[in-house]
Amino acid sequence: MTHCCDYCDDGDGICVFPYYGLAPHTHDVRGNTRILPKDQWGDNFREDPDAPGQGTYLRCPKCGRGEQAVKP
Repeated sequence: MTHCCDYCDDGDGICVFPYYGLAPHTHDVRGNTRILPKDQWGDNFREDPDAPGQGTYLRCPKCGRGEQAVKP
């Protein structure tokens, strides 16, 4: 039985979500990182109140595995 899709598979069939990391961001051609504006983050990311610009990606954007969003 598979626990995830090809996108979120950790190599052993387990979903990598949720995981902690840099807020949603882009990279330019020089490799610089730019964090996207908060209104573009969506409900898949929860910012860490103690570390702005860092937080938890809740679930896979492809199959939905992982922690489900908590409604405020």
